Amino acid sequence: MASYGLRRILGLRSAIIINLGAIIGAGIFVIIGIAAGRAGPAIIISIFISAVIAIFTGLSFSEIAQHISKEGGVYEYAKDSFAPSAGFIGGTMWTFSNMIAISAVSLSMGSYINALFHLHITLIIFGIPVIILFAILNMLGLKNSAKTLSILVGVNIIILIIFVISGIFYFRTSDFTNFAPHGFTGIMEGSALIFFAFTGFSRITTVGDEVKNPEKNIPKAIIFSIIISSALYAVIAVVAIGLIPASGLASASAPLSAAIAVLHNPYLLVIIAIGGITATAGVVLTGILGTSRVLYAMGRDREIPMQFGKIDKYGTPVYSILLSMAISLIFVYFVGFSTIIEASNVSVLIAYSIIDFSAIILWRKVKNENPKSLREQKYFFLIPAAGIITIFITISYLGLPAIEISIAVLAIVSAVYGIKHIMENKGILKKVRKKIPAQSIVREFGKSRQRIK
Repeated sequence: MASYGLRRILGLRSAIIINLGAIIGAGIFVIIGIAAGRAGPAIIISIFISAVIAIFTGLSFSEIAQHISKEGGVYEYAKDSFAPSAGFIGGTMWTFSNMIAISAVSLSMGSYINALFHLHITLIIFGIPVIILFAILNMLGLKNSAKTLSILVGVNIIILIIFVISGIFYFRTSDFTNFAPHGFTGIMEGSALIFFAFTGFSRITTVGDEVKNPEKNIPKAIIFSIIISSALYAVIAVVAIGLIPASGLASASAPLSAAIAVLHNPYLLVIIAIGGITATAGVVLTGILGTSRVLYAMGRDREIPMQFGKIDKYGTPVYSILLSMAISLIFVYFVGFSTIIEASNVSVLIAYSIIDFSAIILWRKVKNENPKSLREQKYFFLIPAAGIITIFITISYLGLPAIEISIAVLAIVSAVYGIKHIMENKGILKKVRKKIPAQSIVREFGKSRQRIK
């Protein structure tokens, strides 16, 4: 395969759209129902708590982005500002989280397809082709993906505005009388769940090599996308609960469709179902985009097989896209929806805590090298420190099975890195690569295909 490079083609508008495409999806169209079941009408407070937690880590990402703008997101940021081990562990945990999120969102898309066509088909039947379809779209290049996302995000926002305008006239304040039925614990459990909706705010960092003026545009895209999405989420939550009690939202697989159904308007039902489909489509598309770029960065650095660090003529890491697709398809088969959401949250929160640690380390490095440059950021370390504290508080409110799954993955990833590091120090991996280089495997595979023909 010829050698190709990534191109800087994304401006600020496209960067914000990529983040919004990753955020406005399953969180508002599906997870809001599950979270409302825990928090009740106080889900509005849960949303703002999640947004604040996201902003703390978003500011850590923004600070690092001013110094590092390579492809790879959590992996690259933690590796360059903290340590290679932190990059590998953080990048792998982030990728694991997003791959299972892709699976969850592809399943939730099936709920809205069922609602649109009045079907009762098993969700997995929708999940598999959806993941394959958007993997193919990713292979056709970032420009095509960005154009598709622009359309999807535009449609999503219009549909959500229609939902608000239609529902506000049938708003019932009585649904808010028992505001926090499960108290502070319920609010925090709702916040821990709804954080799933905000995890996409770091998506733009995974395509750092493809963003114009990344030092300025990446931080702006992160902060703008969190502010826009949190305001939109809060308004939608208020209107949804004003239409149907929180308990009704919790029991619905397509909560916004269930809320708008009380208006008995078939046209609105169709519009909201379409919105659920386009919103979840955007998350799957950006999910594959993000995970493939992190795998590409790790392949480029030979942390995983170097084949995953190659670019094709369309400017895409095709092997990394295929790997992301394959693993996401496996999760669709073997993991339940509720477990997926919580395990995804725990894993991504662990990755984000590493970014907060990395931001503190980088802040100290810059301070030591040039103290005058940090006069205006003398107390910046308090922001990532607050991020770390709030992250671990949030994790404590997620389910024990999800925490156990994520800790098991963290232990495996740490062990793999440790074994790999030992083998590299002893020169074992270098000998293996010389004996069986990846290129020779591909070449021999091509020869065998020719012989078969």
